[in-house]
Amino acid sequence: MNPSELRAAVAAHFERHLGRGQLVLRGAPGGLFIPRHLPIYGAPPCEGRTHWVLRTIGASLRVLEGRKGEERRFEFVMSLPDDWIPSEKWPAYMFQRASAAILTRGLAPEEGGVVFNSAETVHGSPHVFALLVAPSRQFGQHAAFRTLSGTLVEVYAMWPLTFDEWQLHQGRCLNTATLPEVIEHWRDMLR
Repeated sequence: MNPSELRAAVAAHFERHLGRGQLVLRGAPGGLFIPRHLPIYGAPPCEGRTHWVLRTIGASLRVLEGRKGEERRFEFVMSLPDDWIPSEKWPAYMFQRASAAILTRGLAPEEGGVVFNSAETVHGSPHVFALLVAPSRQFGQHAAFRTLSGTLVEVYAMWPLTFDEWQLHQGRCLNTATLPEVIEHWRDMLR
């Protein structure tokens, strides 16, 4: 499958399940694939969904190596409250950087894997220390889909963790299913 067809298939899947999106953070000039400049789109609240969903389109162009050496492809989503506005770039920027870190590493993310913000390591701090990566719950059975050519694409969501939540996660005491789908208090997490 060529890159244009893969991007179109991913965009169609997201539009079918989230509605039409708008560009909130530009990608690399000329449509080049550079992980750190992955374009970020946002689907605004609509009937049946009262929150924004940020999403990548193009992450799946990079084939990542799975645990057993298999090839895997991913797109990423992050949900924000209905009062978020696209001019507030911090969540989109953090989401873009975390997606780029995964793609640059070249290894498929493990369910419950973590991407770090090493600048924030203070106990009791409300600031984001890491982003947890796991299959998107809001996509349900559509969190993995095949394109017409048979390419499998998995949709993983990202949730912010404070340092204390990350420590619970490390001790296997954090139930990831209890993390809210929508990041309601993201403004409180700014450093």
